Amino acid sequence: MSKKHSAPVAGLATLLIALGSVLGISTPAAAHDDFVSSYPQADTTIKGSPDEITLSFSGALTDMEDASVIEVLDQQGANVAIDAPGISGTSITQHLTPEAATGVFTVRWKVVSADGHPVSGEYTYTVEPMTIGSGADTTEGVSASPSPSEEPPTEASASPTETTKEYGGAPSGGGAFEFLPALVLSALAIILGGGVFGVLLMGRQRRQRDRGAKAAKDARDDA
Repeated sequence: MSKKHSAPVAGLATLLIALGSVLGISTPAAAHDDFVSSYPQADTTIKGSPDEITLSFSGALTDMEDASVIEVLDQQGANVAIDAPGISGTSITQHLTPEAATGVFTVRWKVVSADGHPVSGEYTYTVEPMTIGSGADTTEGVSASPSPSEEPPTEASASPTETTKEYGGAPSGGGAFEFLPALVLSALAIILGGGVFGVLLMGRQRRQRDRGAKAAKDARDDA
């Protein structure tokens, strides 16, 4: 091959070698795991401090001892993270102290991605005090007093129709007036009966007197 044709071939080979070197370097870099999401979410506000926080990444994390570190700093700079973080696949969880106060918290993290390279970053979230629920939440378990319109009627306010009850198909509660006709008839019967008895008694007494007078007359005549 002449020198005239060998120069382009050498240039092309040099270009391919350089391109391979670039690809060889960039491929491991592209394999770094990226931070995807967290709980609590970055730059958000929640009610009450959580028991733990969770960070999620684009790939599986390397579970190497002391390779992953998470700090959760309050506004005074105190770290409220307790024990070592736990890794499960693409997520890492860090427990927090129950005495964590409210305010702005800064999360600083460092993990080792699947390609062995460390990845780090930080974000913040805000904790507000828990508020007492309103409406039905504050009255749960407490029996409400009945309103005046819901109170049962007393005996004095009962409907007049409710005071007359049905017994044997006829309404009761009419008082002594229901028995007035019967009483009148009974009184009349007693009066009439007494009158008849008196007339009979008087007639009997009259007949006895008549017989006594006749007997006395007969006795005088015989004498």
